[in-house]
Amino acid sequence: MTAVAIVLAAGSGRRFGEKKQFLDLAGHPVFVHSLSLFQRASCVDEIICVVPKEDRVFTEEIISKYPLSKVKKVVAGGAARQDSVAEALFDLEKDKFSDDLVLVHDGARPFLSLDLVATLVRQARVCGAVVAARRVTDSLKEVSAEGLIQRSIPRENLWAMQTPQVFRLSLLVEAYRKALSDGVIATDDAMIVERLGHPILCVEGPAQNIKITERADLKIAESWVREGIVVKVVS
Repeated sequence: MTAVAIVLAAGSGRRFGEKKQFLDLAGHPVFVHSLSLFQRASCVDEIICVVPKEDRVFTEEIISKYPLSKVKKVVAGGAARQDSVAEALFDLEKDKFSDDLVLVHDGARPFLSLDLVATLVRQARVCGAVVAARRVTDSLKEVSAEGLIQRSIPRENLWAMQTPQVFRLSLLVEAYRKALSDGVIATDDAMIVERLGHPILCVEGPAQNIKITERADLKIAESWVREGIVVKVVS
């Protein structure tokens, strides 16, 4: 049973102001940190990197500078995250087996742990659908458009989704095809698979598995590299 990681680095950078996946983080592009972790992970066999169409050649040049032998393809992404996953997923379907595993990961989450990846893959081989997530610890409120609190939301059973999210290939393809035919737009892969009624297991990910969305996140990430809290890029 093969395990393939799809690393999503196709963001346009509209909210950030520039394409954050290519920003420098401790001497290396952000997305290279994610690729590097999967390169180290013995349970992952291949990597597909999804990038903006206009950056495909540029990305291939960057990857060629690193010992990232598991990166088999650089695929042009779509207009939205969901489109980018679909591009890689339907390409994978052509030459993989239905029970192979697919790990979908945000390229802007550069600090996975090898233990987390191994646990997710092991669990996915059993149940077919498992995601990294964190228990919600903050108090949650529903707030109106005017900024007024409407009600409190109990947090006891709430989890915030992370990536990787790992699924059996046949399950994820079926879920994406249904979402496409139904015109459904989702913010993560679990939301798409949920619609099939398939159970999805949550595995608690590390606090360091943050998604870089703001400049402050990049500074925090830099400090973690300096302090040796996270795994360094392969070289």
